[in-house]
Amino acid sequence: MKAYELLQGVYLMGVASYPDETRKWITVMHRLRSQVGVAHTANMSSVGKLDIMLRQLEHEHLEWLAAPQRNETALITDQISVLSDSWLLAAYEVVRAAKAQGCSEPRLVELYEQLTLARIPVAKAEISGADRYRNKHKQLPQLMLYPVGDGPDNSPKAYAHDGSYVVPKGVCAATGATVWFPIDLTSQQTVDICRRDLSDSFLALYD
Repeated sequence: MKAYELLQGVYLMGVASYPDETRKWITVMHRLRSQVGVAHTANMSSVGKLDIMLRQLEHEHLEWLAAPQRNETALITDQISVLSDSWLLAAYEVVRAAKAQGCSEPRLVELYEQLTLARIPVAKAEISGADRYRNKHKQLPQLMLYPVGDGPDNSPKAYAHDGSYVVPKGVCAATGATVWFPIDLTSQQTVDICRRDLSDSFLALYD
């Protein structure tokens, strides 16, 4: 069997498991088309298909995590994390394009803000809004952050805004989806943003 056939199989399993969500992605794609333009239609389709694949993988992720004797060398957590980052970046671009074209639907604006909070750390290794904060206050946010990973010095360091910020990640206990834990500068607190919640909000734009 070819690798692409395995990927196609994951998608078809997802379609069978999540038929309502599959149909909703098609509906949302057509509704957004007039706002984001034809150029983003293919991206929108890819966002929807990747979501369906991720939902299937996330479901199996929960089963794997609950297994009493699971294979600790399995790649499922890492692969879901990587694919979730890819989904986040692609979904952000579609929503950003709609907002840039003048869509002011409150639910889309709220989704854009949530996507941005997670997307900036993933794409730039920076805290979202740090540039605006520095321009307004003439200094960087006064945040002490613990480094991620095993290093010689794990003491907290002042946020440097130099592309070294690694957003912490976790796994949603209810869905098996990736959860990002970025800092929201409006409250200067860590918030949790679950990929599944972002996807559900995307699908609910026109409910």
